[in-house]
Amino acid sequence: MILIDNLNFLTERFPLLWQALKPIENELPQRVWVTSAKNGTPTLMVEEEGSALYLHSSYNPEAEAERFVAQFAKVEEYHHVFFFGVGLGYHIEAFTKKYPQMEFTIYEPTPEILYTYLATRLITNLPVKNLKNLYVEISPANRPLLLKDFTDFTDGNLLFVALPSYERIFQELTTEFIHSFQNIVASKRINLQATTVYQRKWTVNSIRNFKYLLETPNILSEKNRFQGIPALIVAAGPSLMDEIKNIRYIKENGLAYIFSAGSGLVPLLKHQIYPDAATSYDPNNFDGVYKQVVEEKITGIPLIFGSTVGISLHKYPGIMAHMINTQDTLAPYYLRLTNGKEIKGVFDSTTITVVLVQLLKYLGFDPLIFVGQNLAYRGEYRYAGGIPYYNPAVNENWLKGAFLVDAVDGEKVYTNESLNRMRLELQALISNYRQGEFINTTKGGAKIEGTVFTPFEEIVDKRLKNRVVDPDWFPTTSSCVYDPEYLLKQQKLMDNDYHKLAQQISRFEKTFSSLEALGSWANPDEAQKKINRFDRELKKLIKNKFFVVFIQPNRRVELEMIAKKIDEVRFEIDPSKKREKIIKSFKGFANTVQSDFDTIAKEYESLQQIIIEASKASI
Repeated sequence: MILIDNLNFLTERFPLLWQALKPIENELPQRVWVTSAKNGTPTLMVEEEGSALYLHSSYNPEAEAERFVAQFAKVEEYHHVFFFGVGLGYHIEAFTKKYPQMEFTIYEPTPEILYTYLATRLITNLPVKNLKNLYVEISPANRPLLLKDFTDFTDGNLLFVALPSYERIFQELTTEFIHSFQNIVASKRINLQATTVYQRKWTVNSIRNFKYLLETPNILSEKNRFQGIPALIVAAGPSLMDEIKNIRYIKENGLAYIFSAGSGLVPLLKHQIYPDAATSYDPNNFDGVYKQVVEEKITGIPLIFGSTVGISLHKYPGIMAHMINTQDTLAPYYLRLTNGKEIKGVFDSTTITVVLVQLLKYLGFDPLIFVGQNLAYRGEYRYAGGIPYYNPAVNENWLKGAFLVDAVDGEKVYTNESLNRMRLELQALISNYRQGEFINTTKGGAKIEGTVFTPFEEIVDKRLKNRVVDPDWFPTTSSCVYDPEYLLKQQKLMDNDYHKLAQQISRFEKTFSSLEALGSWANPDEAQKKINRFDRELKKLIKNKFFVVFIQPNRRVELEMIAKKIDEVRFEIDPSKKREKIIKSFKGFANTVQSDFDTIAKEYESLQQIIIEASKASI
């Protein structure tokens, strides 16, 4: 039975965990038990595959734990420690005793071990004020949800510590967990890096592209329009060059729709092949992909662009349609379809292919056929030839971070973290679709789970027999119109909050400065009054529509970090300590929110003019 002090702790700090453990406490398999080590302290044994094995030393578990902890160096460089496997907690106690200020998480994959720990030793032997998360894996199916919960509140700078006996006794389980953990933390780290780099660009691009959302059709306005029609997704991997002849044959005979993914357009153009549409969503101000299209004024390639794209849309000579992506906070606020239907969007990703799969599946295309989707090195090359802004060769820097993954032919192929992240995101997306076919024709590419590898020539010979492409398939501007009255109404509301925000920021900054100037020696009642005043002004600020749509997205990473600390601030009872935590959490934000407003206000003025002109045109 769980110790009463531990039970009280769980019900207060981790009630959901206790709710998960309680129903199974009488059903836990009896394969874990406590025995005494030679020095008289409790140690833990587990039955695994018919053998009784020690999870801790049978002589002195505490000394063993201290030796284990001694191997870790430069721990202070990390923001968080993730302990995989609790056992009886000796190694966690030793670690937190040596590093008492370090925040930590405990993850136990075996419910009966956690239960035995809580029934044997006090969790309050640990510095529980620094214990941010406590997880138990009731079922392997819960793992993705638990890891997502953890990574939602981490910046990725963490130290992973596995109890050594788990790596020996639960080898397969531990290996699988570490693999899952590494993938999700790497994804979080990359997403944070991308958000840090692009958060301001996403907002500015959304404003500057808004004019083109009003002037072009929304490609996602009609679901399943192309039900059961095959489509090619042409990427810029080195294997693309093998398939130029097949792609040309498909184009000339209209056997499937051809969509170029980002730079996949350039090699096609070099071989005078026009895809049925080019696609772009990259927030960088980079027109290299479309240089030839613009310079030669090629009008025969429709462009589908993401609403936060960074290319110069006014230069594009062909017809265009748009899709709204999740990083865009403007369009969902301002726009509503005249037919009353919900505006669909696409989730952002590290690769245009993931965005394109979402788009094509929504439109009903099937099967989706990947071409040039290597997601790995092919011999000495990482990109298709003929792309002037990429050096296709694999240099020493690229080789340093290379590692092997499964290839489509059952062999191994080298990739890197960036390409592999794209592959994992693509696999995760494909797993969401229960219907439909995904075919990978990429010779020499990395294996993509959820796809079937089939040589392209076989697809052409056996699957693509009939002409299916309609030359007039691309939607016209009039096929998707946004509600002008709704747009004008939303703008009036926004303008009202825009004029309020400058004063709200000023009051917020003053209350923060007053709180900061108070000093830690201040009277507790006075400190609490100033904290309450700060809290009121903060709430007004973050409810302001202009702040939510225009300012907050520019500071996503910082505000996410603040959100992670907010419970710690909220539950602090001592006004002096609470004041210190508020200052530490909000100082950077308080010092820069005014400059953020000043910068975005200039862009907003241009948006106002666009909306006014659009409203006049609709009358």
